[in-house]
Amino acid sequence: MRFLRDAIITLALVTLAVWGILYMRIRGGGLSADAQPAAIERAIATRLVRLSIPADADRQQNPFRDDATAWRSSFEHFQDHCAVCHGRDGRGKTDIGGNLYPKVPDLAATTTQARSDGALFHIIQNGVRWTGMPAWKREHSPEDTWKLVSLIRRMPALTADDLERIGKELSFESQKVPGEQSKPHQHGPSTSPHKHR
Repeated sequence: MRFLRDAIITLALVTLAVWGILYMRIRGGGLSADAQPAAIERAIATRLVRLSIPADADRQQNPFRDDATAWRSSFEHFQDHCAVCHGRDGRGKTDIGGNLYPKVPDLAATTTQARSDGALFHIIQNGVRWTGMPAWKREHSPEDTWKLVSLIRRMPALTADDLERIGKELSFESQKVPGEQSKPHQHGPSTSPHKHR
């Protein structure tokens, strides 16, 4: 019985994929990333993201949710690793973010903020297939990822002045050791310590 159910589901998904490809070909946009997708394609992509997040992820709580300053320690990391796509302010208004398909989400938007802490953690750690979001599990410790979740929660309230001030503070802190621009750090067991300039 289970085999029959799985076969029907697989056949339905293959049929839907073939239909979608044919529809896009007929539309003339092909599979290019610069054409705006049709409503059905957006709906399918949204469902795929949701399906990529396990149900138990929504029950996970950010251990730093009560720490009002946890997000600050992940700010420099975000600027080094995430801002190239998500922008300094997390709103996705970058050359790369705007030219990906699907487009990079605005981390301050209500749709992103409506996701649970556990869902955001899972997305950062495991990435999302068929998007530009890579998996960072091998590079970020769980603690680093939870602090990034804290930063994402803070993004709707961050202003351009806040970004400027925090950047200056971090720059000042990194220059406390004479002759050293940034502290070496290691992302995970598979990488070697390095500095960001």
